[in-house]
Amino acid sequence: MNTPPTQNQSSKPPPIPGRFAFEPMSQGASPPLVIEALLKYPGRIIHELKNNWRAALPLYLLSLALLGMLAYGVVVGSFSGGAQLWIAPAKIATGTMLSILICLPSLYIFTCLSGIDAQLRTVTGVLFAAVSLGALLLIGFAPIAWIFSQSTDSVAFMAALHIGLWAIGIMFGLRLLEAMGHFLGGPARSHLKFWSMIFIVVCLQMMTTLRPIVGTSDRFLPSEKKFFLTHWAETLRDESARK
Repeated sequence: MNTPPTQNQSSKPPPIPGRFAFEPMSQGASPPLVIEALLKYPGRIIHELKNNWRAALPLYLLSLALLGMLAYGVVVGSFSGGAQLWIAPAKIATGTMLSILICLPSLYIFTCLSGIDAQLRTVTGVLFAAVSLGALLLIGFAPIAWIFSQSTDSVAFMAALHIGLWAIGIMFGLRLLEAMGHFLGGPARSHLKFWSMIFIVVCLQMMTTLRPIVGTSDRFLPSEKKFFLTHWAETLRDESARK
C-alpha cells in the first residue's frame, strides 16, 4: 500500500546545479544574464563560448570588463582628484586592454599545449570572462577603496590597497581558465596556472609603465623605464623619507 508523500517531501526544493556546472544558458545572452551567470554559474559562460558561440557574448564580456575598470578607475582617481578623475580610469582600462592583447597569443599556445580542444575565439571569450569577473569584484570593492582614499594621504598605502583588491578579483577571474581546462578535457592544466602568473606580472608591469595612476605627476606618462618591484621599493622609500 502506497503512502502519500509527507509535506516536507513534497515541498523540498529542486537541487541547485553546481557553480561550475557545464550547461547552456537557457535564456540566451543579455547583459543582466551574463552578469548573473558570471557570478553564479560561470560554467554556463564557458559552455556558450565553446558550443553555442555568438559574437554578442564576447562583446558583452569585453564591454563589462572595460566599464568595470573605468568605474573602479574613478575611485582610484578620487584619491588625488582633479584631472586624475579621468586619467586614472583611462589608464586602467587601456592597461587592461593592452595586457589582454599582449597575453592572448601565449594563452592560446598554452591552451593547445595543455591538450585542450578549443578554438581561438573560445579562448579569447574565456579570457574576457575572467577579466570581467575580476572587474565585477572590483566594483564590489569600490566603496571600501573610496573610504580609504578619502581618509588617508599615503600614496604607498593606497597603491598597496588597490593592488591587493585587484589581485583578489583577478585570481577569482582566472579560475575560469582552470575551469575551461576541466570542462574541455585538458590533461595538463598546470600550463594554464603558469600562464596565469605570467598574465598577473604583465598587468603589474603595464600599470607601472602607465604610471602615475595613484597620485599625480607633471607628465601624463613617465620618461623613465622601471620594473614594477623597483618602482614599488622607491615609492616606499620616498614616503618613509618624507615622514
